[in-house]
Amino acid sequence: MSATPSARAKTAFRWSGRDLQGHAQSGQIQALNADLARVQLRRQGLQKVQLQRLWWSPPDTVKAKDLAVMTRQWAAMLRAGVPVVQALGMLCRSMSAKSLVLVMNSVRSDVEAGVALHDALAKHPKHFSGLYVHMVQAGEAAGILDTMMERLSLTLEKNEAMRSKIRSALMYPIAVMAVALGILVLILVLVVPVFQDVFQSFGAELPLATQLVVGMSNALVRAWPAALPLMLLLWAGQQSSPAASRVRQWLARWWLRWPVIGPLLTTAVVARWAQTLSALLAAGVPLTEALGPTAQACDHAVFARSTLHIQRRVVQGQSLSESMDQSGRFPAMIVQLCATGEETGALDSLLSRAGSLMESALDDQVNGLSSLLEPLIIVVLGGFIGAILVAMYLPIFSLGQVF
Repeated sequence: MSATPSARAKTAFRWSGRDLQGHAQSGQIQALNADLARVQLRRQGLQKVQLQRLWWSPPDTVKAKDLAVMTRQWAAMLRAGVPVVQALGMLCRSMSAKSLVLVMNSVRSDVEAGVALHDALAKHPKHFSGLYVHMVQAGEAAGILDTMMERLSLTLEKNEAMRSKIRSALMYPIAVMAVALGILVLILVLVVPVFQDVFQSFGAELPLATQLVVGMSNALVRAWPAALPLMLLLWAGQQSSPAASRVRQWLARWWLRWPVIGPLLTTAVVARWAQTLSALLAAGVPLTEALGPTAQACDHAVFARSTLHIQRRVVQGQSLSESMDQSGRFPAMIVQLCATGEETGALDSLLSRAGSLMESALDDQVNGLSSLLEPLIIVVLGGFIGAILVAMYLPIFSLGQVF
């Protein structure tokens, strides 16, 4: 049976042409064939189009920061009264992220063809999450798309700011640990065996500390093939198969068990969870529908799964606060605020308040982590490397007993 057109893989083309004003334009587009690519470009008002097939193109990943900036610009255009299609064209001409331009050109083509904006965005689930699509849909239905886009851009900016805080807090310690571990491996693999041969040539009995270091070196040299399964495990965690999903679940739970990193991740994810759910509820999305996009926006396998379980319980008639309490993943303060919000009918505002409180707690934890980890890593790794060097020089002081 032949594959349907929608099931066939699209081909990437590099194009060049001129717009209605005669200005030269260029970019990339994906289509089933060259003829369909030309049709899409003509719908965008491009003339004298020339196509070149790309046999390989980089993955069309869109950075969260670029998406947040684009949404803020889009909201400003809509607030100024610019029509949706015209705003999409202006965005495509002003953005520097090529992958995002390619996606937005496709969205613009669909909207010009009569497709609803949220449906056009939903065709690109890799780039536009359920949060994005649902808020745009709510804005279209209520006739307040500009307001929803501003609220959406604010939510995306807050989420990206929280990710940036965690990255900035962990970047320096991870870099120091990577360099220090690399030096340790080089010492154990390259330097220690040379010392071992020298000591054996003198026939001197090695001190206990030196024997331990030599044993570590031998074990590392023999066990390096064990790194291959670890690399395969990390690679599998990036795939979309059921096995990869289980790997991601295991890794996410493992990180949450760490004494310092676990609470930091929990605070960041819960803050993002509260802000996202608050934005969807404020946009008029029902709670049972809002929990699905919130699970996607968590960007954490454990909390995403817990949120989907909460959604099932809420659909069955259980309250949100009781479902959150049963999951065991949310702080008592968030659960209590949700219970108060359900009783007073102000769940969206209280969730927003809870997200702000968690952001403040995240700032405190990030500052404390930065001030604690830097000297701790330097002392521990420096002491470890120093102990190895001392252990390797100890036999030198006992060589006088041999001669």
